[in-house]
Amino acid sequence: MRILIVGAGAVGGYFGARLALAGEDVTFVARGAHAEAMRSRGLVVRTPSGELRTPPLRVTPLDGARGPFDLALIAVKWPSLAAVSAKLPGLLAADGLAAPLLNGLDSEDAVAREVGESRVIASIAYMSAGLSGPGEIDTLAPTRAGLAPYRPGQEARVEAIAALLERAGIPVRRGSSYRAMLWEKMVWNAPFNAICALTGQRAGAALERMEDLARAAMLEVIAVARAEGAEISEATADAMIALTRAEFPLTEPSMLQDVRAGRATEVELLQGAVVERGRRAGVDTPVLRTLAALVRGLSPRASALSGAG
Repeated sequence: MRILIVGAGAVGGYFGARLALAGEDVTFVARGAHAEAMRSRGLVVRTPSGELRTPPLRVTPLDGARGPFDLALIAVKWPSLAAVSAKLPGLLAADGLAAPLLNGLDSEDAVAREVGESRVIASIAYMSAGLSGPGEIDTLAPTRAGLAPYRPGQEARVEAIAALLERAGIPVRRGSSYRAMLWEKMVWNAPFNAICALTGQRAGAALERMEDLARAAMLEVIAVARAEGAEISEATADAMIALTRAEFPLTEPSMLQDVRAGRATEVELLQGAVVERGRRAGVDTPVLRTLAALVRGLSPRASALSGAG
């Protein structure tokens, strides 16, 4: 199988490294010093269970990629997704699949507008990771993937991709409802990204000091999800809190990493999106609304991009 990894940061780099080490034909889209390190010496991936090292990898800019590819794993930030999606029709095989591994609720829809609904499957990454230098990825907890059909009739294709990832050492959770799967991740993502970014703390430390705040924000996400028809129990909040203590206490969410690096945050994609969807559904979200306002105060670049102040 020919696989294209678009965006070789912590998420794309980890998935691509695992697939390359499993013998798959992988091409990475990356740039700068990170791309050069991957091209010249490969990737070093440090995990809780040990270190992985790949040989030198095939790395190209997006315009230099040559299809057809059977699978495209897309791991860019949201602002880059439209430009990437526009290139995919010329890169995917006629029966190829695109799987966006982005935060948020709308990535599948954005990709499907370019490549067609039948060539998209829903996917998420459950991981705690970051780049520690060019060609180096550190993961702080076990990494898993989530896959679900984007449209009815894709079950066999989802299972084939799940089996591919599991052969590469990435456990996969299969979902029947992609909307519920995306919303379940948002139950963790929206509260913890904001709280950790605002306090500068890892997820476990933030939870110990502000469990009531995290839980209240989680319950707001669940209320909005249920208003949109996603079948998510309020018990999901308890499960996420237990999982954070057990597996993800050292997690530094992407929003915290962005604030530390002076980058624009995903406040509109995470907290802002839930607040807006809640407004449309008639569900009040005062905790998330406050968290979003505070994060915008930390991130003037993100506010400027969103047109908010």
